[in-house]
Amino acid sequence: MGDNFAPSFTQKPKLRQEDDGNKLIFDCKLSASPQPSIEWFRGEESVKESSRIKITIKPGTGRNIHDVQLILDDVEEEDAGLYKVKAKNKYGEVSASINLNFSPNEQPTDLKQIDGLAPTFAQKPVIKQEEGGKHIKFECRILADPKPAITWFRDGLKVQESARCKVMIEKDEKSYFVTMALTNVTVEDAGKYKVTAKNELGESNATISLNFDSSFMMLTADEAPLPSKEGVRPTFTERPCIKQSEDGSSVIFSCRCVGSPQPTIVWEFKGKKLREGARHKMKIEPDGKVYFFVLLEISKVSNADEGEYKAIATNKLGEGVATINLHFEGKTASDKPKIPDGKAPRFPKKPEIRQEGDKLVMECVLEANPEPEVTWFKGNEMVQEQGRISIYKKICGKDQYIVSVTIMKPEASDGGQWRCNAFNPFGDSNANIALNFEKGKAIPEGFAPTFLDKPSIIPNESGTMITMKVRCKAKPQPTVEWFKDGNKLEAAKRLVIKEHKVTAEMFEYSCIVKKPQPTDGGVYKCNIKNEFGELNANLNLNIEVAPTIKRPPKIVSVFNKKVVIECVIMSTSKPACSWYKDSTKVRLDSRHCVNINEEGEGKYVVQMEMIKAEKFDCGSYKVVAKNEKGETTSQTVELTQAMLEEVSTRLTKT
Repeated sequence: MGDNFAPSFTQKPKLRQEDDGNKLIFDCKLSASPQPSIEWFRGEESVKESSRIKITIKPGTGRNIHDVQLILDDVEEEDAGLYKVKAKNKYGEVSASINLNFSPNEQPTDLKQIDGLAPTFAQKPVIKQEEGGKHIKFECRILADPKPAITWFRDGLKVQESARCKVMIEKDEKSYFVTMALTNVTVEDAGKYKVTAKNELGESNATISLNFDSSFMMLTADEAPLPSKEGVRPTFTERPCIKQSEDGSSVIFSCRCVGSPQPTIVWEFKGKKLREGARHKMKIEPDGKVYFFVLLEISKVSNADEGEYKAIATNKLGEGVATINLHFEGKTASDKPKIPDGKAPRFPKKPEIRQEGDKLVMECVLEANPEPEVTWFKGNEMVQEQGRISIYKKICGKDQYIVSVTIMKPEASDGGQWRCNAFNPFGDSNANIALNFEKGKAIPEGFAPTFLDKPSIIPNESGTMITMKVRCKAKPQPTVEWFKDGNKLEAAKRLVIKEHKVTAEMFEYSCIVKKPQPTDGGVYKCNIKNEFGELNANLNLNIEVAPTIKRPPKIVSVFNKKVVIECVIMSTSKPACSWYKDSTKVRLDSRHCVNINEEGEGKYVVQMEMIKAEKFDCGSYKVVAKNEKGETTSQTVELTQAMLEEVSTRLTKT
């Protein structure tokens, strides 16, 4: 599997004696890349180096071969027992055991070694679908002797067998075929699964994630069945991911969950609840009827922010938990901590099948960093590039790849279950393709939509119009829908939705906002689909415009010669406000003060208070509001002598 791989034994542990039996050496050989960490155990206790115990790992003969030794000096009878060596790197782990017995004369002349084989995975777990994804099976093959005990876990919790979940182990010569079957699959079954195989010679484990947006060809998260009409227990359907701003000053955790009714989200750091504040911003954004994006942004990050974070989603039906670890390595040019530059492989949309003349192409879009190892399977057999079959991988953007298999002159025997496995140090993912040849029916020609370039947001020079544009390639022509904050958009007076057919297979789609206002800001989504697949473009529109007057100045109170004048202003940031009387700026002093209070997102109530008002204070008052994008002047309001004379009058605020 390329240059990096999990440890495996090329020679299981053996015992030899030196110094007339006073020194014992446990020897074994491992193949692994990178070099694994080594830990020895006697029984359940870890063996530590001391004046008479030494643990070594040295380069062996051959590439990526490592010689491992445990040396016991001045051997004692108490040293007897079952020894186990565990080797681990970021790609996996393996262990093996050896038994040390002594003869009655207390000398280690009887070095008994247990015959057999510690469990190793001949085939890592894969996911197979039945009835279009209604039922699934996790399958793997394990080499072991004696028979191993098998335990499955989901998100760290042991999976219990039930009417809906069955675990089976079938002996097949020197290996065991292990299956865990789930029937009537729902979104609540999403998560990270681990299978552990253990016998007296050692143990091994392997993991696989069930993510509805990447593990299924037939089911996306929006199509996966819901478990109950009463609602859905919160479940995270994708692995959480971390992104860092270009200047390194902030990080954003994001994950996707399902829940009905909408769950409440609590974030924890090292077991303690985080609170919204200047450095921590938390959001939950709708992404369909019962699906949500969960976000945590941390600004001004430092090494003190390293550690385990948990997103806990709760509603009346229960809770779901997503865990992610923040780790920094190195610093940016601005001396900010930097997260490792990587992400686990992910298939962001359905694979597509298309016919091109006498060629059949199965193609997947893949996201990953670093570049993943990609392996194709048909059934349980690895697909090799030969004869009629060619395999292709193309870099098509930052951390994005297109991977495909092409079959020349396809035949009925090419039908069946195909799978694309992508693997890198951050994880692995699978895309499944059911290739069916119906008699007398050709595979339709065409392909799913793909981006021609990055979706863009284009304001005009005067700022009076903003165009959100998406360009794609597809066959046949796709249908398109626009959404804002999860709600479908329809054309309106200030909103124009356009589409343009550039060529037979190239299309341009636009959503135009005229006379943009702060309330037009939000997350826009363009959904593009045809019979071969679909594409989603997300555009985050931030409206930065000069302040607007929502409610002009009004005298809301005159009482005991104290006057309050109020204006309501909309602004994308807190505006600076100056009041004027008859075109002369009002100076703030012991008689005059200005208050600016935010009453809602982008809505500011601006008040000027004037005490001990006299006849000379009468006149026309207005406010000038200013932000980074410009300034706006309000209409005027008149303060008259008659108002001041009505000392006991209090005008009601409306």
